[in-house]
Amino acid sequence: MPAPDRIPRDTILITGVTLTTIQTRRRTGAISSHIILELDTDCGITGLGEISDLDCYRMYMPDPEAVRVGIEKVALGQNAFGIAALHERLLAYMPSYLRCANTYPPFTPASQIAAGVEMAFYDIVGKAFGTPVHNLLGGRQRDSFEITYPVFQAKKASDTERYLGYMDELVAEGITRFRYYVGVDFAQDERFLAAFRDRFGDRVHLKALDFQGHHHWRDTLRIYDRFRQYGFDLIESPTRAEDYEGMAELRRKVDVDISEHISSFAQAMRMIRADAVDVFNITIQSGGIHQAKKLFDLAEAAGLKCLISTTQELSLGTAANAHLAAVVPQLHYAGDPVGPLLYTEDVTTEKIRYEGSRLVIPTRPGLGFELDRGKLEALRAPLVEWERPAHGANYVSD
Repeated sequence: MPAPDRIPRDTILITGVTLTTIQTRRRTGAISSHIILELDTDCGITGLGEISDLDCYRMYMPDPEAVRVGIEKVALGQNAFGIAALHERLLAYMPSYLRCANTYPPFTPASQIAAGVEMAFYDIVGKAFGTPVHNLLGGRQRDSFEITYPVFQAKKASDTERYLGYMDELVAEGITRFRYYVGVDFAQDERFLAAFRDRFGDRVHLKALDFQGHHHWRDTLRIYDRFRQYGFDLIESPTRAEDYEGMAELRRKVDVDISEHISSFAQAMRMIRADAVDVFNITIQSGGIHQAKKLFDLAEAAGLKCLISTTQELSLGTAANAHLAAVVPQLHYAGDPVGPLLYTEDVTTEKIRYEGSRLVIPTRPGLGFELDRGKLEALRAPLVEWERPAHGANYVSD
């Protein structure tokens, strides 16, 4: 990096765009696809970004070459300090992100591309000033925040012991907060939850059951009544897409908070008007830090709770979520960005740091991380491999 006294303080121009497609393996053996973004500048700083965990788009996976050309159109020759102006250019090409979006998955290729490009802009500016990104956002209000590890639904009997096995490892590492995806087979879910309780007892905490937006609210209520004995704080994505009236009915009948992903102003306003939700589940994947912070402001104005969500990023994307988490007024529940714990590989020289069930806010300039070229090359791979099942929620499954 150039000496600080040789870095411009008001204009840094983007001169080059490089994308690298990679695949990373999870502890479960599932594989996720990502795009790593590098933006070169006229002062020698390279900004890093990440378009994360794209497997839910199997039928319409982004074309990396088209993405590169599009990023060049909005970034080349532009001033890295102009992040608000960047979003205006991005919205001209991708008008849907933040304004309207999917319900599940709760982001789109457009919103994730916007997040990755903005990430690199913030990384450049932070490095130019020698300060972490959270200082560009108003300054950190916390040094760390609680996180929750996801456990995807046990689809067959053998999954239960396999999942509990790697959860043993996590608990030994100090990870004690979990959330569990339900809904493929409720009988199998109950067997897992009973085994989870028997194995760990009060050594762990179950934050949420995630219904993935697949069920009618009355079915969710029935399962809530059946599963409430296992103890949890939240029901997440409890109703079919955009059934906010049904969500409101459910909310009136349960004793736990209702949490839903908020990826656009349109969704947020409909949920507020319907009195459907207690907790806004917000991530940079809705279009970047600059845009996601607006959703926190909206929640604060509406008197709603918030948590930091995720699509499970690597260290670069997790750092962006962490810088956002550092500056928002209040986090009411443990957040979800645990990608660097979930994946067995990463592309940075160091992984972002966790202390037990807390994610530590990075303090080095920019996002706080640099690429390891050897790791990046070792993970280079195409985005799409149809022969392998996608991880996680049941929108693609084996």
